[in-house]
Amino acid sequence: MAAVKFEDVMSQLKSGKFAPVYLLMGEEPFYIDCISDYIENNALPESDRDFNQVVLYGRDTTPDEVVANAKQFAFGADHRVVILKEAKDLPQIDLLTPYFANPQPSTILVVCYKYGKLKSTQYKGCDKSTVIYTSEPVRDYQLAAWVQKQAAVHNFKLSSEAAGIISENIGNDLARINNEFKKLKIILPEGTEITPEIIEKNIGISKEYNIFELQNALGERDADKAFKICINFTHNMKDNPNVKTIAVLYNFYSKMLAYMLLPDNSDENLAKVYGKINPFVMNINRRYASRYSLAQVRRIISVLREYDVKSKGVDSDAPGEELLMEMIYKILH
Repeated sequence: MAAVKFEDVMSQLKSGKFAPVYLLMGEEPFYIDCISDYIENNALPESDRDFNQVVLYGRDTTPDEVVANAKQFAFGADHRVVILKEAKDLPQIDLLTPYFANPQPSTILVVCYKYGKLKSTQYKGCDKSTVIYTSEPVRDYQLAAWVQKQAAVHNFKLSSEAAGIISENIGNDLARINNEFKKLKIILPEGTEITPEIIEKNIGISKEYNIFELQNALGERDADKAFKICINFTHNMKDNPNVKTIAVLYNFYSKMLAYMLLPDNSDENLAKVYGKINPFVMNINRRYASRYSLAQVRRIISVLREYDVKSKGVDSDAPGEELLMEMIYKILH
C-alpha cells in the first residue's frame, strides 16, 4: 500500500507499470479524472477494450457487480480494466474492502471517490501494491503558480500577469483552465507566450476589465480606472458577482495587512505572506502597501466584510450594481 503524489502516479502509468487497485479520492476532481482517464485510454490497446474494459457508475451498480467484473480473467489480453466512477454513490461500498485485500492480479480496478475520502477502515489491510491517492484542492494563493505550471505542461509560456488574469477570473476550476489550454493548442504553435491580448481574444477574459486589473487599480489608488472597471462589471454581474469580487479583494487587503504587521520586511517574512513570487511582483505589492496606512487597510477590510453580508441579502435589498459602486467608493475614500 502506498500513498503517492499525482506526479508519481502519472510517471508510473506512463512507464507502463499498473497496480491492481487504484483508490482515488479527495476534493479536487481534476487529478482524479486525469489518472482515471489515462488508465481508461492507455492501459489496453483499443482492440482489447470491448472484452476487457468496463466502466461502472456508483449509482447504477452494486458492490457484487464491481467485484464480479474485477475477478473476471482477461480475455486475450494482459489486463482487464474495471473503472468505478462516482464511487461515493455506491451503496455499501464497505463490501469492496475484502477485494482490496486480495485483488485479482491481472485486473486494474480504479475507484474514483470524488468530493470526499474513504474511511481508513474501508481500505484497511488492502494489498501492499494498492495505490492510494488523495487529490487536494489548489489553494487560492497557489492558483496563479499552478496556472503557470499547467501552461508549461502544454508547452506554452505564461507571464505572472497573464496567470493572474486567468486564475482570478476562472477561479479554482482546474478542469476548465486545462481545457482552455487545450483549445489554445489547436490555434497556437508550441512555445507561444500567452499574453493578456491572447487571453482576451481566445478565452474571453478582458485584459482591461477584470478583477485582476481592479485589484491593481485599487492598489495604485487610481479611482478613475477602478470605477471604469466597476462600471464594466455592472453590465455583466453574472460573470462578475460581488461575492467573487469581494473574496479576491479581501484576500488582497488581508495580505497587505499581514505585510504591514511583519516585524521586518525580509524576503523570508514576505514569503510567509505572499508565497514564493518573483521579486518584480513582490516590489509591486510593496508599492501598493506604501500607498495605504495601517488604519486605512483595517477600515477597508471592515468595509469588505460589510458588503459581503449585504451582497448575500442580509440587511440590504439594494441591487448588486449599486452595492459594488458604493463599496469601491468607500474603499477609496
